[in-house]
Amino acid sequence: MLKRGQFHYHCSHLLILFITLICLILVPISLEAAQKKKGKKKTPALNLPPLKTQEQKMQLLGYIRQTMPTHRIGRRISFSSDDLDKALELELGQNTQRFAKQIDDETFVRRVYLDLTGNLPTPETIKTFISSRSSNKRSNLIDELLETEAYARKWSRYWTSVIFYDSEANKNRISPKALEDWLAEQFSKGAPWDYITVMLISATPKRNKKVRNDYGQKYGPNNFVLACENKSTELASQTARIFMGISIKCAECHDHPFDNWKREQFHELAAFFHPYTYKMPDKDDPKVKTVVKPRFLLGEKPHEKMKSDARRVSIAAYLAYNPKNYWFARAYVNRIWSELIGDGFYDVDSLGPDSDVIHKPVVNRIAANFRYKDFDPKWLFRLIMNSKVYQRDMQTISSQSELFTSVRPSRLRPDVVAASVKKLIGEDKKLHKEIMQVFDMNPSLPQGALEGSIQQALMMMNHTTLQSKLSQSELKKQLMKLSDQELVDALYLNVLARHATTEEVERNLSYLKESQSRAEAVDDLIWVLVNSTEFRTKR
Repeated sequence: MLKRGQFHYHCSHLLILFITLICLILVPISLEAAQKKKGKKKTPALNLPPLKTQEQKMQLLGYIRQTMPTHRIGRRISFSSDDLDKALELELGQNTQRFAKQIDDETFVRRVYLDLTGNLPTPETIKTFISSRSSNKRSNLIDELLETEAYARKWSRYWTSVIFYDSEANKNRISPKALEDWLAEQFSKGAPWDYITVMLISATPKRNKKVRNDYGQKYGPNNFVLACENKSTELASQTARIFMGISIKCAECHDHPFDNWKREQFHELAAFFHPYTYKMPDKDDPKVKTVVKPRFLLGEKPHEKMKSDARRVSIAAYLAYNPKNYWFARAYVNRIWSELIGDGFYDVDSLGPDSDVIHKPVVNRIAANFRYKDFDPKWLFRLIMNSKVYQRDMQTISSQSELFTSVRPSRLRPDVVAASVKKLIGEDKKLHKEIMQVFDMNPSLPQGALEGSIQQALMMMNHTTLQSKLSQSELKKQLMKLSDQELVDALYLNVLARHATTEEVERNLSYLKESQSRAEAVDDLIWVLVNSTEFRTKR
Protein backbone atom coordinates (compact mmCIF):
# COMPACT_ATOMS: atom_id res chain seq x y z
CA MET A 1 0.00 0.00 0.00
CA LEU A 2 1.02 3.61 -0.28
CA LYS A 3 3.21 4.98 2.48
CA ARG A 4 3.03 8.70 2.86
CA GLY A 5 6.37 10.41 2.66
CA GLN A 6 8.23 7.16 2.12
CA PHE A 7 7.74 6.67 -1.58
CA HIS A 8 11.05 6.36 -3.39
CA TYR A 9 10.65 6.87 -7.06
CA HIS A 10 13.73 5.82 -8.91
CA CYS A 11 12.42 3.92 -11.86
CA SER A 12 12.98 5.99 -15.01
CA HIS A 13 10.35 4.33 -17.13
CA LEU A 14 7.69 5.05 -14.54
CA LEU A 15 8.81 8.65 -14.53
CA ILE A 16 8.14 8.80 -18.26
CA LEU A 17 4.74 7.32 -17.67
CA PHE A 18 4.00 9.68 -14.83
CA ILE A 19 4.85 12.76 -16.83
CA THR A 20 2.78 11.51 -19.71
CA LEU A 21 -0.27 10.81 -17.58
CA ILE A 22 -0.04 14.05 -15.64
CA CYS A 23 0.02 15.89 -18.93
CA LEU A 24 -2.94 13.89 -20.07
CA ILE A 25 -4.82 14.57 -16.84
CA LEU A 26 -4.14 18.24 -16.33
CA VAL A 27 -3.55 19.82 -19.69
CA PRO A 28 -5.77 18.21 -22.31
CA ILE A 29 -7.78 21.35 -22.82
CA SER A 30 -4.79 23.63 -23.22
CA LEU A 31 -3.14 21.14 -25.57
CA GLU A 32 -6.25 20.98 -27.67
CA ALA A 33 -6.45 24.77 -27.77
CA ALA A 34 -2.82 25.02 -28.80
CA GLN A 35 -3.34 22.51 -31.57
CA LYS A 36 -6.33 24.39 -32.86
CA LYS A 37 -4.36 27.61 -32.79
CA LYS A 38 -1.66 26.06 -34.90
CA GLY A 39 -4.17 24.43 -37.16
CA LYS A 40 -2.71 20.99 -36.39
CA LYS A 41 -4.08 17.95 -34.57
CA LYS A 42 -0.94 16.04 -33.85
CA THR A 43 -1.16 13.49 -31.09
CA PRO A 44 1.98 13.49 -28.92
CA ALA A 45 4.12 10.39 -28.99
CA LEU A 46 3.37 7.85 -26.34
CA ASN A 47 6.10 5.58 -25.04
CA LEU A 48 4.57 3.83 -22.10
CA PRO A 49 6.16 0.92 -20.28
CA PRO A 50 3.81 -1.97 -19.46
CA LEU A 51 1.42 -1.58 -16.55
CA LYS A 52 0.60 -5.22 -16.06
CA THR A 53 0.74 -5.65 -12.30
CA GLN A 54 -1.13 -3.88 -9.54
CA GLU A 55 2.20 -2.93 -8.01
CA GLN A 56 3.24 -1.10 -11.17
CA LYS A 57 -0.08 0.70 -11.28
CA MET A 58 0.09 1.69 -7.65
CA GLN A 59 3.65 2.94 -7.96
CA LEU A 60 2.55 5.36 -10.59
CA LEU A 61 -0.58 6.42 -8.77
CA GLY A 62 1.37 6.78 -5.53
CA TYR A 63 3.66 9.28 -7.15
CA ILE A 64 0.77 11.22 -8.66
CA ARG A 65 -0.86 11.32 -5.23
CA GLN A 66 2.21 12.74 -3.55
CA THR A 67 2.42 15.59 -6.05
CA MET A 68 -1.21 16.71 -5.89
CA PRO A 69 -1.70 20.30 -4.67
CA THR A 70 -4.16 19.16 -2.01
CA HIS A 71 -1.45 17.05 -0.40
CA ARG A 72 0.63 20.16 0.22
CA ILE A 73 -2.33 22.32 1.24
CA GLY A 74 -3.47 19.73 3.74
CA ARG A 75 -0.34 20.10 5.82
CA ARG A 76 -1.36 23.63 6.80
CA ILE A 77 -5.08 23.14 7.43
CA SER A 78 -6.95 21.67 10.37
CA PHE A 79 -10.64 20.97 10.82
CA SER A 80 -11.79 19.63 14.18
CA SER A 81 -15.05 18.23 15.51
CA ASP A 82 -15.62 21.58 17.23
CA ASP A 83 -15.20 23.32 13.87
CA LEU A 84 -17.75 20.92 12.42
CA ASP A 85 -20.27 21.70 15.16
CA LYS A 86 -19.80 25.44 14.73
CA ALA A 87 -20.21 25.20 10.97
CA LEU A 88 -23.39 23.17 11.36
CA GLU A 89 -24.84 25.49 14.01
CA LEU A 90 -24.26 28.41 11.67
CA GLU A 91 -26.19 26.60 8.96
CA LEU A 92 -29.03 25.48 11.21
CA GLY A 93 -29.63 28.99 12.56
CA GLN A 94 -32.73 29.15 14.71
CA ASN A 95 -33.19 25.39 14.46
CA THR A 96 -30.38 25.03 16.99
CA GLN A 97 -33.13 25.56 19.56
CA ARG A 98 -34.42 22.14 18.57
CA PHE A 99 -31.15 20.35 19.28
CA ALA A 100 -31.67 17.03 21.03
CA LYS A 101 -29.79 16.64 24.29
CA GLN A 102 -26.39 14.99 24.43
CA ILE A 103 -26.51 11.26 25.14
CA ASP A 104 -25.24 9.73 28.37
CA ASP A 105 -22.22 7.45 28.58
CA GLU A 106 -24.28 4.28 28.50
CA THR A 107 -26.01 5.24 25.27
CA PHE A 108 -22.74 6.43 23.79
CA VAL A 109 -20.85 3.21 24.42
CA ARG A 110 -23.63 1.12 22.83
CA ARG A 111 -23.90 3.41 19.82
CA VAL A 112 -20.19 3.65 19.13
CA TYR A 113 -19.70 -0.12 19.47
CA LEU A 114 -22.50 -0.82 16.99
CA ASP A 115 -21.28 1.81 14.53
CA LEU A 116 -17.62 0.87 14.57
CA THR A 117 -17.64 -2.87 15.28
CA GLY A 118 -21.17 -4.10 14.62
CA ASN A 119 -21.20 -5.73 18.06
CA LEU A 120 -22.80 -4.85 21.38
CA PRO A 121 -20.43 -4.01 24.24
CA THR A 122 -20.21 -6.51 27.08
CA PRO A 123 -21.71 -5.67 30.49
CA GLU A 124 -18.18 -5.35 31.89
CA THR A 125 -17.22 -2.89 29.14
CA ILE A 126 -20.31 -0.79 29.82
CA LYS A 127 -19.69 -0.67 33.56
CA THR A 128 -16.01 0.14 33.17
CA PHE A 129 -16.74 2.92 30.69
CA ILE A 130 -19.45 4.50 32.83
CA SER A 131 -17.28 4.40 35.96
CA SER A 132 -14.27 5.98 34.24
CA ARG A 133 -13.66 9.61 35.20
CA SER A 134 -11.40 10.37 32.26
CA SER A 135 -12.47 13.51 30.42
CA ASN A 136 -11.24 11.94 27.17
CA LYS A 137 -12.87 8.56 27.56
CA ARG A 138 -15.24 8.98 24.59
CA SER A 139 -12.54 10.00 22.14
CA ASN A 140 -10.23 7.34 23.57
CA LEU A 141 -12.88 4.67 23.01
CA ILE A 142 -13.35 5.79 19.40
CA ASP A 143 -9.59 5.59 18.87
CA GLU A 144 -9.45 2.17 20.50
CA LEU A 145 -12.26 0.68 18.42
CA LEU A 146 -10.86 2.07 15.16
CA GLU A 147 -7.82 -0.14 15.72
CA THR A 148 -9.80 -3.36 16.14
CA GLU A 149 -10.27 -6.11 13.61
CA ALA A 150 -14.01 -5.85 14.27
CA TYR A 151 -13.99 -2.30 12.85
CA ALA A 152 -12.20 -3.46 9.70
CA ARG A 153 -14.58 -6.40 9.28
CA LYS A 154 -17.75 -4.41 9.89
CA TRP A 155 -16.99 -1.81 7.24
CA SER A 156 -15.61 -4.34 4.78
CA ARG A 157 -18.99 -6.08 4.96
CA TYR A 158 -20.76 -2.80 4.35
CA TRP A 159 -18.77 -1.96 1.21
CA THR A 160 -18.99 -5.52 -0.08
CA SER A 161 -22.76 -5.22 0.22
CA VAL A 162 -22.68 -1.84 -1.57
CA ILE A 163 -20.80 -3.39 -4.48
CA PHE A 164 -22.71 -6.65 -4.73
CA TYR A 165 -26.25 -5.72 -3.67
CA ASP A 166 -27.60 -5.24 -7.20
CA SER A 167 -25.06 -7.40 -9.00
CA GLU A 168 -26.43 -9.92 -11.46
CA ALA A 169 -23.09 -11.64 -11.97
CA ASN A 170 -22.86 -15.43 -12.12
CA LYS A 171 -22.20 -16.58 -8.53
CA ASN A 172 -19.61 -19.06 -9.79
CA ARG A 173 -17.54 -16.23 -11.18
CA ILE A 174 -17.42 -13.94 -8.18
CA SER A 175 -16.23 -14.11 -4.59
CA PRO A 176 -17.78 -11.55 -2.23
CA LYS A 177 -15.85 -13.21 0.58
CA ALA A 178 -12.51 -12.57 -1.13
CA LEU A 179 -13.47 -8.92 -1.60
CA GLU A 180 -14.62 -8.65 2.03
CA ASP A 181 -11.37 -10.19 3.28
CA TRP A 182 -9.28 -7.86 1.13
CA LEU A 183 -11.22 -4.79 2.24
CA ALA A 184 -10.91 -5.88 5.87
CA GLU A 185 -7.16 -6.14 5.41
CA GLN A 186 -7.03 -2.63 3.92
CA PHE A 187 -9.17 -1.05 6.64
CA SER A 188 -7.10 -2.85 9.26
CA LYS A 189 -3.91 -1.41 7.76
CA GLY A 190 -5.43 2.05 7.61
CA ALA A 191 -5.35 2.17 3.82
CA PRO A 192 -6.67 5.48 2.42
CA TRP A 193 -9.92 5.48 0.46
CA ASP A 194 -8.33 6.65 -2.78
CA TYR A 195 -5.93 3.71 -2.71
CA ILE A 196 -8.77 1.24 -2.16
CA THR A 197 -10.81 2.83 -4.93
CA VAL A 198 -7.97 2.85 -7.40
CA MET A 199 -7.19 -0.80 -6.69
CA LEU A 200 -10.79 -1.75 -7.40
CA ILE A 201 -11.24 0.30 -10.56
CA SER A 202 -7.90 -0.50 -12.14
CA ALA A 203 -8.19 -4.25 -11.53
CA THR A 204 -8.08 -6.31 -14.71
CA PRO A 205 -9.16 -9.88 -13.88
CA LYS A 206 -8.16 -12.53 -16.39
CA ARG A 207 -9.83 -15.86 -16.94
CA ASN A 208 -7.73 -18.95 -16.29
CA LYS A 209 -9.06 -21.42 -18.85
CA LYS A 210 -7.15 -24.27 -17.27
CA VAL A 211 -9.28 -24.12 -14.13
CA ARG A 212 -13.07 -24.31 -14.21
CA ASN A 213 -14.82 -21.11 -13.15
CA ASP A 214 -11.56 -19.35 -12.40
CA TYR A 215 -12.05 -15.74 -13.41
CA GLY A 216 -9.55 -14.31 -10.96
CA GLN A 217 -12.16 -13.92 -8.24
CA LYS A 218 -9.84 -15.20 -5.53
CA TYR A 219 -7.97 -11.90 -5.72
CA GLY A 220 -10.19 -9.50 -3.76
CA PRO A 221 -9.94 -6.27 -5.86
CA ASN A 222 -10.96 -8.15 -9.02
CA ASN A 223 -14.43 -8.60 -7.61
CA PHE A 224 -15.57 -5.04 -8.24
CA VAL A 225 -14.98 -5.62 -11.94
CA LEU A 226 -16.45 -9.13 -11.77
CA ALA A 227 -19.53 -7.86 -9.91
CA CYS A 228 -20.05 -5.70 -13.01
CA GLU A 229 -19.47 -8.79 -15.18
CA ASN A 230 -16.58 -6.85 -16.76
CA LYS A 231 -19.17 -5.02 -18.87
CA SER A 232 -18.11 -1.55 -19.92
CA THR A 233 -21.55 -0.01 -19.40
CA GLU A 234 -22.01 -1.59 -15.97
CA LEU A 235 -18.51 -0.56 -14.88
CA ALA A 236 -19.23 3.01 -15.94
CA SER A 237 -22.55 3.04 -14.12
CA GLN A 238 -21.23 1.50 -10.87
CA THR A 239 -18.02 3.54 -10.83
CA ALA A 240 -20.03 6.76 -11.05
CA ARG A 241 -22.58 5.58 -8.48
CA ILE A 242 -20.33 4.09 -5.82
CA PHE A 243 -17.28 6.34 -6.04
CA MET A 244 -18.87 9.64 -7.11
CA GLY A 245 -22.40 9.26 -5.79
CA ILE A 246 -23.76 9.97 -9.26
CA SER A 247 -26.52 7.87 -10.79
CA ILE A 248 -26.12 7.97 -14.55
CA LYS A 249 -27.33 4.50 -15.48
CA CYS A 250 -30.45 5.78 -17.19
CA ALA A 251 -28.22 7.91 -19.46
CA GLU A 252 -27.17 4.67 -21.15
CA CYS A 253 -30.40 4.85 -23.16
CA HIS A 254 -31.35 8.54 -23.08
CA ASP A 255 -30.30 11.89 -21.67
CA HIS A 256 -30.73 11.97 -17.89
CA PRO A 257 -34.24 13.25 -17.08
CA PHE A 258 -33.30 15.00 -13.81
CA ASP A 259 -29.58 15.77 -14.05
CA ASN A 260 -27.53 17.40 -16.73
CA TRP A 261 -25.96 14.18 -18.08
CA LYS A 262 -26.09 13.40 -21.76
CA ARG A 263 -26.27 9.95 -23.31
CA GLU A 264 -22.94 10.54 -25.04
CA GLN A 265 -21.26 11.25 -21.70
CA PHE A 266 -22.33 7.88 -20.35
CA HIS A 267 -20.92 6.02 -23.33
CA GLU A 268 -17.72 8.08 -23.30
CA LEU A 269 -17.24 6.92 -19.71
CA ALA A 270 -18.03 3.32 -20.67
CA ALA A 271 -15.42 3.52 -23.43
CA PHE A 272 -12.72 3.78 -20.75
CA PHE A 273 -13.44 0.23 -19.64
CA HIS A 274 -13.73 -1.35 -23.07
CA PRO A 275 -10.71 -3.38 -24.22
CA TYR A 276 -11.13 -2.40 -27.85
CA THR A 277 -12.87 0.28 -29.91
CA TYR A 278 -16.12 1.20 -28.17
CA LYS A 279 -19.28 1.70 -30.20
CA MET A 280 -22.43 3.39 -28.90
CA PRO A 281 -25.69 1.88 -30.19
CA ASP A 282 -28.16 4.24 -31.78
CA LYS A 283 -31.06 4.92 -29.40
CA ASP A 284 -33.63 4.20 -32.13
CA ASP A 285 -31.88 1.37 -33.95
CA PRO A 286 -29.43 -0.61 -31.75
CA LYS A 287 -27.98 -2.25 -34.84
CA VAL A 288 -26.55 1.10 -35.89
CA LYS A 289 -23.48 1.93 -33.84
CA THR A 290 -21.16 4.92 -33.60
CA VAL A 291 -17.52 4.84 -32.45
CA VAL A 292 -17.09 6.73 -29.17
CA LYS A 293 -13.78 7.84 -27.68
CA PRO A 294 -13.21 7.57 -23.91
CA ARG A 295 -13.77 10.80 -22.02
CA PHE A 296 -14.21 11.28 -18.29
CA LEU A 297 -17.24 13.16 -16.95
CA LEU A 298 -15.16 16.29 -16.38
CA GLY A 299 -13.87 16.21 -19.93
CA GLU A 300 -10.47 14.54 -19.55
CA LYS A 301 -9.38 12.30 -22.42
CA PRO A 302 -6.74 9.58 -22.30
CA HIS A 303 -4.09 9.31 -24.98
CA GLU A 304 -5.46 7.71 -28.13
CA LYS A 305 -2.69 5.11 -28.17
CA MET A 306 -3.21 4.09 -24.55
CA LYS A 307 -3.98 0.41 -24.03
CA SER A 308 -6.94 -0.82 -21.98
CA ASP A 309 -4.92 -1.53 -18.80
CA ALA A 310 -3.43 1.94 -18.83
CA ARG A 311 -6.83 3.50 -19.56
CA ARG A 312 -8.19 2.01 -16.36
CA VAL A 313 -5.28 3.47 -14.44
CA SER A 314 -5.92 6.84 -16.04
CA ILE A 315 -9.62 6.83 -15.17
CA ALA A 316 -8.71 5.95 -11.59
CA ALA A 317 -6.36 8.95 -11.58
CA TYR A 318 -9.04 11.24 -13.02
CA LEU A 319 -11.46 9.98 -10.40
CA ALA A 320 -9.30 10.29 -7.31
CA TYR A 321 -6.71 12.96 -8.04
CA ASN A 322 -8.23 15.56 -10.29
CA PRO A 323 -8.71 18.50 -7.87
CA LYS A 324 -11.84 19.48 -9.76
CA ASN A 325 -13.52 16.16 -9.09
CA TYR A 326 -15.05 17.11 -5.73
CA TRP A 327 -17.62 14.31 -6.08
CA PHE A 328 -15.13 11.61 -5.12
CA ALA A 329 -14.49 12.89 -1.59
CA ARG A 330 -18.04 14.17 -1.14
CA ALA A 331 -19.59 10.81 -2.02
CA TYR A 332 -17.57 8.97 0.64
CA VAL A 333 -18.24 11.65 3.27
CA ASN A 334 -21.96 11.63 2.52
CA ARG A 335 -22.19 7.83 2.82
CA ILE A 336 -20.37 7.63 6.15
CA TRP A 337 -22.29 10.61 7.53
CA SER A 338 -25.54 8.99 6.47
CA GLU A 339 -24.59 5.72 8.17
CA LEU A 340 -23.59 7.43 11.43
CA ILE A 341 -26.21 10.19 11.67
CA GLY A 342 -29.07 8.43 9.87
CA ASP A 343 -29.48 11.05 7.12
CA GLY A 344 -27.12 12.37 4.48
CA PHE A 345 -26.53 15.84 3.09
CA TYR A 346 -27.60 14.27 -0.19
CA ASP A 347 -29.52 11.09 -0.79
CA VAL A 348 -26.83 8.44 -1.21
CA ASP A 349 -26.05 7.95 -4.92
CA SER A 350 -27.71 11.28 -5.75
CA LEU A 351 -24.88 13.79 -5.76
CA GLY A 352 -25.45 14.98 -9.29
CA PRO A 353 -25.05 18.69 -10.09
CA ASP A 354 -28.81 19.24 -10.02
CA SER A 355 -29.57 17.07 -6.96
CA ASP A 356 -31.06 18.38 -3.73
CA VAL A 357 -28.54 19.00 -0.97
CA ILE A 358 -28.88 20.39 2.51
CA HIS A 359 -26.18 22.38 4.33
CA LYS A 360 -23.89 22.22 1.32
CA PRO A 361 -21.15 24.42 2.88
CA VAL A 362 -20.76 21.87 5.68
CA VAL A 363 -20.41 18.81 3.48
CA ASN A 364 -18.07 20.77 1.22
CA ARG A 365 -15.77 21.62 4.13
CA ILE A 366 -15.75 18.05 5.42
CA ALA A 367 -15.06 16.67 1.94
CA ALA A 368 -12.28 19.18 1.28
CA ASN A 369 -10.59 18.31 4.54
CA PHE A 370 -11.06 14.60 3.89
CA ARG A 371 -9.03 15.14 0.75
CA TYR A 372 -6.46 17.21 2.66
CA LYS A 373 -6.15 14.33 5.12
CA ASP A 374 -5.20 12.00 2.28
CA PHE A 375 -8.63 10.33 2.21
CA ASP A 376 -8.03 8.71 5.60
CA PRO A 377 -11.27 6.93 6.64
CA LYS A 378 -10.31 6.93 10.32
CA TRP A 379 -9.89 10.70 10.27
CA LEU A 380 -13.46 11.05 9.04
CA PHE A 381 -14.85 8.67 11.68
CA ARG A 382 -13.03 10.61 14.41
CA LEU A 383 -14.25 13.93 13.08
CA ILE A 384 -17.91 12.91 13.04
CA MET A 385 -18.04 10.69 16.12
CA ASN A 386 -16.31 13.21 18.40
CA SER A 387 -18.77 15.93 17.37
CA LYS A 388 -21.88 17.00 19.24
CA VAL A 389 -24.06 16.20 16.26
CA TYR A 390 -23.14 12.50 16.51
CA GLN A 391 -23.51 12.45 20.27
CA ARG A 392 -27.05 13.81 20.35
CA ASP A 393 -30.12 11.84 21.34
CA MET A 394 -32.17 10.06 18.70
CA GLN A 395 -35.41 11.59 17.53
CA THR A 396 -37.69 11.45 14.56
CA ILE A 397 -37.98 14.77 12.74
CA SER A 398 -41.04 16.49 11.30
CA SER A 399 -39.34 18.53 8.57
CA GLN A 400 -36.13 18.54 6.59
CA SER A 401 -35.07 21.79 8.25
CA GLU A 402 -34.59 19.80 11.46
CA LEU A 403 -32.06 17.42 9.91
CA PHE A 404 -28.96 16.98 12.09
CA THR A 405 -30.57 18.53 15.18
CA SER A 406 -30.69 14.93 16.40
CA VAL A 407 -29.67 11.47 15.21
CA ARG A 408 -32.26 9.43 13.34
CA PRO A 409 -33.18 6.00 14.81
CA SER A 410 -31.55 3.46 12.50
CA ARG A 411 -32.25 -0.15 11.67
CA LEU A 412 -29.28 -2.41 12.24
CA ARG A 413 -27.87 -4.18 9.23
CA PRO A 414 -28.39 -7.96 8.93
CA ASP A 415 -24.85 -8.87 9.97
CA VAL A 416 -25.21 -6.74 13.11
CA VAL A 417 -28.52 -8.38 14.07
CA ALA A 418 -26.95 -11.78 13.43
CA ALA A 419 -23.98 -10.87 15.64
CA SER A 420 -26.29 -9.84 18.49
CA VAL A 421 -28.15 -13.16 18.25
CA LYS A 422 -24.89 -15.10 18.08
CA LYS A 423 -23.72 -13.35 21.25
CA LEU A 424 -26.74 -14.80 23.07
CA ILE A 425 -26.98 -18.34 21.68
CA GLY A 426 -23.58 -19.08 20.17
CA GLU A 427 -22.76 -20.24 16.65
CA ASP A 428 -25.66 -21.45 14.47
CA LYS A 429 -24.86 -21.25 10.77
CA LYS A 430 -28.38 -22.06 9.59
CA LEU A 431 -29.98 -19.38 11.75
CA HIS A 432 -27.25 -16.92 10.78
CA LYS A 433 -28.04 -17.47 7.11
CA GLU A 434 -31.76 -17.01 7.71
CA ILE A 435 -31.22 -13.72 9.54
CA MET A 436 -28.92 -12.46 6.80
CA GLN A 437 -31.62 -13.20 4.23
CA VAL A 438 -34.66 -11.95 6.13
CA PHE A 439 -33.00 -8.76 7.40
CA ASP A 440 -31.21 -8.01 4.13
CA MET A 441 -31.43 -4.37 3.09
CA ASN A 442 -30.06 -2.15 0.37
CA PRO A 443 -27.05 -0.40 1.96
CA SER A 444 -27.50 2.55 -0.38
CA LEU A 445 -31.01 3.42 0.81
CA PRO A 446 -31.39 6.14 3.45
CA GLN A 447 -32.75 5.12 6.83
CA GLY A 448 -35.93 7.06 6.16
CA ALA A 449 -36.71 4.70 3.28
CA LEU A 450 -36.04 1.48 5.22
CA GLU A 451 -38.91 -0.30 6.88
CA GLY A 452 -39.09 -3.41 9.00
CA SER A 453 -41.04 -6.30 7.54
CA ILE A 454 -43.66 -8.63 8.91
CA GLN A 455 -41.39 -11.48 7.88
CA GLN A 456 -38.65 -10.15 10.17
CA ALA A 457 -41.03 -9.84 13.12
CA LEU A 458 -42.54 -13.29 12.57
CA MET A 459 -39.15 -14.90 12.29
CA MET A 460 -37.92 -13.52 15.60
CA MET A 461 -41.22 -14.29 17.35
CA ASN A 462 -41.79 -17.80 16.08
CA HIS A 463 -38.39 -19.28 15.33
CA THR A 464 -38.33 -22.53 17.31
CA THR A 465 -34.54 -22.94 17.09
CA LEU A 466 -33.97 -19.42 18.38
CA GLN A 467 -36.42 -19.92 21.25
CA SER A 468 -34.94 -23.28 22.13
CA LYS A 469 -31.37 -22.01 22.12
CA LEU A 470 -32.27 -18.94 24.16
CA SER A 471 -33.89 -21.22 26.72
CA GLN A 472 -30.73 -23.34 26.89
CA SER A 473 -28.30 -20.46 26.64
CA GLU A 474 -25.43 -19.70 28.95
CA LEU A 475 -27.10 -16.34 29.63
CA LYS A 476 -30.18 -18.02 31.04
CA LYS A 477 -28.07 -20.30 33.22
CA GLN A 478 -26.28 -17.27 34.64
CA LEU A 479 -29.52 -15.37 35.19
CA MET A 480 -31.06 -18.27 37.09
CA LYS A 481 -28.29 -18.03 39.68
CA LEU A 482 -29.02 -14.38 40.48
CA SER A 483 -31.51 -12.66 42.73
CA ASP A 484 -34.50 -11.14 40.96
CA GLN A 485 -33.06 -7.64 41.16
CA GLU A 486 -29.66 -8.75 39.85
CA LEU A 487 -31.38 -10.87 37.19
CA VAL A 488 -33.24 -7.93 35.67
CA ASP A 489 -30.14 -5.77 35.62
CA ALA A 490 -27.99 -8.49 34.02
CA LEU A 491 -30.75 -9.31 31.53
CA TYR A 492 -30.89 -5.78 30.11
CA LEU A 493 -27.12 -5.35 30.08
CA ASN A 494 -26.60 -8.60 28.15
CA VAL A 495 -29.44 -8.29 25.64
CA LEU A 496 -29.82 -4.53 25.09
CA ALA A 497 -26.46 -3.31 26.42
CA ARG A 498 -27.99 -0.91 28.93
CA HIS A 499 -29.39 -0.88 32.45
CA ALA A 500 -33.12 -1.29 32.90
CA THR A 501 -35.10 1.84 33.76
CA THR A 502 -36.94 2.10 37.07
CA GLU A 503 -40.24 1.27 35.39
CA GLU A 504 -38.74 -1.73 33.61
CA VAL A 505 -37.24 -3.04 36.85
CA GLU A 506 -40.58 -2.81 38.63
CA ARG A 507 -42.46 -4.43 35.76
CA ASN A 508 -40.00 -7.31 35.41
CA LEU A 509 -39.80 -7.93 39.16
CA SER A 510 -43.56 -8.05 39.33
CA TYR A 511 -43.68 -10.58 36.49
CA LEU A 512 -41.08 -12.79 38.14
CA LYS A 513 -42.92 -12.66 41.44
CA GLU A 514 -46.29 -13.58 39.93
CA SER A 515 -44.97 -16.40 37.73
CA GLN A 516 -45.37 -19.97 38.91
CA SER A 517 -42.22 -21.11 37.10
CA ARG A 518 -39.14 -18.89 37.45
CA ALA A 519 -37.40 -20.69 34.58
CA GLU A 520 -40.33 -20.08 32.24
CA ALA A 521 -40.54 -16.47 33.39
CA VAL A 522 -36.86 -15.94 32.53
CA ASP A 523 -37.47 -17.47 29.09
CA ASP A 524 -40.29 -15.00 28.57
CA LEU A 525 -38.23 -12.01 29.66
CA ILE A 526 -35.35 -12.89 27.34
CA TRP A 527 -37.78 -13.51 24.49
CA VAL A 528 -39.48 -10.13 25.01
CA LEU A 529 -36.19 -8.22 24.83
CA VAL A 530 -34.92 -10.13 21.77
CA ASN A 531 -38.20 -9.27 20.06
CA SER A 532 -38.12 -5.63 21.03
CA THR A 533 -37.54 -2.93 18.42
CA GLU A 534 -34.55 -1.77 20.42
CA PHE A 535 -32.77 -5.09 19.79
CA ARG A 536 -32.82 -4.36 16.06
CA THR A 537 -32.12 -0.63 16.09
CA LYS A 538 -29.45 1.86 17.06
CA ARG A 539 -30.39 4.18 19.90
